[in-house]
Amino acid sequence: MVARAGPGGRTVLPVVRASGQLAVRRTGPTTVHLVATAFGPLGGDDAQIRLVVEAGARLSVCTVAAAVVLPARSSDGSGSPPSVQRVLAEVAGELDLQPEPTVVTARAHHHALLHAVLDDGARLTAIEQVQLGRTGEEPGHWTGTTRVERSGVPVLHTTVGLGPGAAAWLPPVAPRAYASTTHLGTQGGRAVGDNAVRLPLPGGWVATAWGDRLTPTLARLGALEDTPTTRSEAR
Repeated sequence: MVARAGPGGRTVLPVVRASGQLAVRRTGPTTVHLVATAFGPLGGDDAQIRLVVEAGARLSVCTVAAAVVLPARSSDGSGSPPSVQRVLAEVAGELDLQPEPTVVTARAHHHALLHAVLDDGARLTAIEQVQLGRTGEEPGHWTGTTRVERSGVPVLHTTVGLGPGAAAWLPPVAPRAYASTTHLGTQGGRAVGDNAVRLPLPGGWVATAWGDRLTPTLARLGALEDTPTTRSEAR
């Protein structure tokens, strides 16, 4: 997708192309929804989403439903290969990524990658919501990497792995739910909550929360995002 500033301050989409497991629908003046054309992702799937937001344009990208990650069927007992989703974004205007949650079922492994390259003055808000396992089900595995650069300088590069055997999975601290917001465009300071933390970035902030279930985890994250920044934190 390419978002471009049009006449009268409107955002136009001169390029919208999709194939494979995703379709794209424009649902508002600056909003598009990604629609899954098949159930999944399944183990072995590899999806790439490329977004270009030019100067003066705004784009909000949402999904219509949660993504349920399932393992591939394996006849030889070797296990399921991971599924992968890559979001590659070039932003000179304003980009808002608000996908619905990703649910990783038992025996599935999903890799999520966001790589955003921002110009000076660009704004980015990216939300991640993950639940490992459905009700009464063993958790799957999820690995998420976020890399943000501004004018060629790395601002954030982080990888989080969750699920049995992952570095962050150390029972009794073994969160099945994880949520994060990365924001570039408004400065934010440090804040700490119950199983939640917000850390400052150059020109922005990143907040994360974790727990057993996604709904209360998102509530903790929202409370932390709304925490005001004091003058000492902002310096």
